[in-house]
Amino acid sequence: MLKEVRCAIYTRKSNEDGLEQKFNSLDAQRVVCEKYIKSREGWVALAKKYDDRGFSGSNLNRPAIKELFEDVKVGEVDCVVVYTLDRLSRETKDCIEVTSFFRRHRISFVAVTQIFDNNTPMGKFVQTVLSGAAQLEREMIVERVKNKIATSKEQGLWMGGNPPLGYDVKEKELIINEKEAKIIKHIFERYMELKSMAELARELNREGYRTKAKSDIFKKATVRRIITNPIYMGKIRHYEKQYKGKHEAIIEEEKWQKAQELISNQPYRKAKYEEALLKGIIKCKSCDVNMTLTYSKKENKRYRYYVCNNHLRGKNCESVNRTIVAGEIEKEVMKRAECLYGDGENLSFREQKEAMKKLIKGVMVKEDGIEVCSESEEKFIPMKKKGNKCIVIEPEGKTNNALLKAVVRAHSWKRQLEEGKYRSVKELSKKINVGTRRIQQILRLNYLAPKIKEDIVNGRQPRGLKLVDLKEIPMLWSEQREKFYGLDL
Repeated sequence: MLKEVRCAIYTRKSNEDGLEQKFNSLDAQRVVCEKYIKSREGWVALAKKYDDRGFSGSNLNRPAIKELFEDVKVGEVDCVVVYTLDRLSRETKDCIEVTSFFRRHRISFVAVTQIFDNNTPMGKFVQTVLSGAAQLEREMIVERVKNKIATSKEQGLWMGGNPPLGYDVKEKELIINEKEAKIIKHIFERYMELKSMAELARELNREGYRTKAKSDIFKKATVRRIITNPIYMGKIRHYEKQYKGKHEAIIEEEKWQKAQELISNQPYRKAKYEEALLKGIIKCKSCDVNMTLTYSKKENKRYRYYVCNNHLRGKNCESVNRTIVAGEIEKEVMKRAECLYGDGENLSFREQKEAMKKLIKGVMVKEDGIEVCSESEEKFIPMKKKGNKCIVIEPEGKTNNALLKAVVRAHSWKRQLEEGKYRSVKELSKKINVGTRRIQQILRLNYLAPKIKEDIVNGRQPRGLKLVDLKEIPMLWSEQREKFYGLDL
């Protein structure tokens, strides 16, 4: 009697269009896979469904496929069946890694409409060709969409999204909302008089004006987006270019240009003194309220501090650390990040905050130190008073700058590619003067388990762990911990 082969059927659809139907694309994929399984003697389809609804095949960050990997690891699956190879992934690299993972766990893999034996050299070659074709198709689709958007904007067409204040959308075209258009005209007129976006935002809020969302107040950045948006003078912007739009203008072009000249004469500054790295994260433990970034000025120098909000409001705060030097506490959270700047990788403040906020969930300022909280643990950093300042007592341990730099670069480059700042790894390579192979190696660090990333940031990685050791990263987080730490934590 043949041994029963337990078959897991994996299905995927990139978007949720049509999935509400009684019989949808995922059902169709499953039926074809089930028919194939029934045709094989001894094969049985598992009742458990591994369906990723509305997930792109450009990466492996999908709940159902992760669950499938875990079930493979614990021995609950003998064979994985998909409709076509691109359901598994549209990235050649990911496809090869996943099927290699299956082979390591002695799992058969079948794409029912593209039958090949991936255990033979010819089968592996066919798999590479098919997965390469799937990746090419995805990239061509992306390119076609980008070209369509560019061509449409050249024709002056509105390409969707949330309509700006002053306009409504009717039949995919921008139509002036007369009530909101009066607000836009008022904003331009007042800016020419006040010459200050921050002051204008405060005035608008005092007078009861609200943004398109009605409940949202105006901020300095909101005012800036409005004043610099060429859509209000009847044009459509595409990157650095502007095209005559099909919609009607609210502001005369001459007035819009004068506003831009005023902005250029009063340049927008990313003032380092206004950058609160720990905004929304740092709290006073004594009062259990947020701390706010404030400044003091002595001898033409400005000094930054985080201050307990209760103390700022004149309420009683018992903590001796109700005022703490910003640079000291930020240094501990954004540990030695300055080592990233000297090597051509100039991270903006927003990029620094994004990279670290993923790891740090909260910072509590206590009487005798700082409590830095992450998903996996709480780390206490002792402090001492030196004059009127709180000084961090440096903890033991050593940060591996090469590892830290690589982890932050991986996060930054991935975000830039996803947001379309660079259309490809090749374009990124030319811009930053780093080889494509090197970039791809660094990007793979995004697959590291969050716990391993935290340890690298905080200098708690295994003593002998080096960047070269991360050339091959196992698919599963448990396997990564076992490989790099020598035990399954």
